[in-house]
Amino acid sequence: MKFETLSADGRNRGTDFEILGEWQTVNGNRLMLKARRKSGYASIWLDCKEHSVKVGYALHSGGVLRELRWEAPWREQIPAWKTQQRHHVAALIAAWHAEDFRSPQPSPLPSNVFGVFDLDGFRFAVEPAATPEHAVLSVISTGNSLIPVADLLHDHGRLCGMVTRPGWKDAPEDRKRRWRTEAQAVLTRAAGEQRL
Repeated sequence: MKFETLSADGRNRGTDFEILGEWQTVNGNRLMLKARRKSGYASIWLDCKEHSVKVGYALHSGGVLRELRWEAPWREQIPAWKTQQRHHVAALIAAWHAEDFRSPQPSPLPSNVFGVFDLDGFRFAVEPAATPEHAVLSVISTGNSLIPVADLLHDHGRLCGMVTRPGWKDAPEDRKRRWRTEAQAVLTRAAGEQRL
């Protein structure tokens, strides 16, 4: 029998593989799944002491396992064993694919933000403005950029007035009241911490 081997440094025929994961079978054998980006092909390797031996391969598309095939002696495994390995391979491929489409880490919020709150599925921040008695209520985007919603006028943390910015003026009054209540809580906390 001829087996394709992979050297310890993860290289085979000049191509780079990524190790998607490793797991141990019920019998104590260590298997690993390796793949190349944008190939739709992943290979399953048995970890031997001196080298790894290819025992099967998987075809996948869009993070979904489409087909799993085993090399000669491993084809004879019982269906329960094959099903268990299929679950491992499918989970690793799905996680690897999801990693590809994960959004980049958002940039941190500016350090001068007084505080944040969550409301109606959105995150809001209260940040200082040009003058000490002026603050800005902003909605936080997924990339942590601040989009101004309203201008806040306060007296050492006590909210005196709120004026919504263009584009937000048609927000329901109930929502504006909740913005005001939450912004007041943030400003009160910031005043208590001597941050205003």
